[in-house]
Amino acid sequence: MIFKDIDSKDKEINTLKLLYKQSKSEKQKQLILKDLKTLENGYKAEKDNAYYLDFAFKDHKRAVLLHDIRLEYNGLSAQFDHILITPSSIIVLESKSFTYKGILTINNDTSLTINYGKYTKTYPSPVEQNKRHLQVLKQFINENIELPNRIKLLGGPDYEQKVLIHPNTNITNTNLPEYFVRSDTFASERIKEIDNLSASSILLKATKMITSDIATTIARKLLTAHKPIEFDYTKKYKIAKEKETITTEQICPRCKEGKLLKRVRKNGNNTSKYKSNEFLGCSKFPKCRYTQEL
Repeated sequence: MIFKDIDSKDKEINTLKLLYKQSKSEKQKQLILKDLKTLENGYKAEKDNAYYLDFAFKDHKRAVLLHDIRLEYNGLSAQFDHILITPSSIIVLESKSFTYKGILTINNDTSLTINYGKYTKTYPSPVEQNKRHLQVLKQFINENIELPNRIKLLGGPDYEQKVLIHPNTNITNTNLPEYFVRSDTFASERIKEIDNLSASSILLKATKMITSDIATTIARKLLTAHKPIEFDYTKKYKIAKEKETITTEQICPRCKEGKLLKRVRKNGNNTSKYKSNEFLGCSKFPKCRYTQEL
């Protein structure tokens, strides 16, 4: 069952595209382009990996799936790409995709190195990031959800974390290290595991089994606590507007304080009413609304 879909990033992507067009600085344009590519690639990775998860779990009655959950709790914040609640555990999933960025190597310390051909770049470990986020999730669930005594007495639900690698990613590792798994493989294998729970295994795990009702309760609490955040790129990249220049030293004949500035009408050139789309206006606007046609 899908409890929450991915939040759209289209607004932020379109804002960056507009800022790129408006910017007059080549240095700023390159910074905007870098942010745009990072946002687009991350969004695509999340959507692509979500496709495999959605396909596997959308109609499954024993699993609950949430995408894009952000928690702020006890002074900490955590952004989760995907949270999957199954009968046996709660799994935090981080999406990664480098299908258009080069060749991926997962290092021994679980950091990531991408070979772009002419240069390489190393990224922090998503496993360590997941561990920090997992602690926030554990605290939230333990302190906000009334779990059955059989689960609480054994320390709460079992938790897992996985880093989902897009199936088309070029990767140098012959075998994926612990915590890393291809998204299509993870979805299909986890479905088999859930569906193949035998009567004996259910009895062995019964004390910590997460029922559908418990999973739904957890999902609802997470959805209520979800605090989405939208980054305002217009504040990061302030596009300088063309300054109005003083075209005359003439003092405004109305207020006797301001000087006349050359301005352009917002609605363009209305030839039926004005001779030009440019005019002189008082620098004290809106206090003084004097205008003079050019």
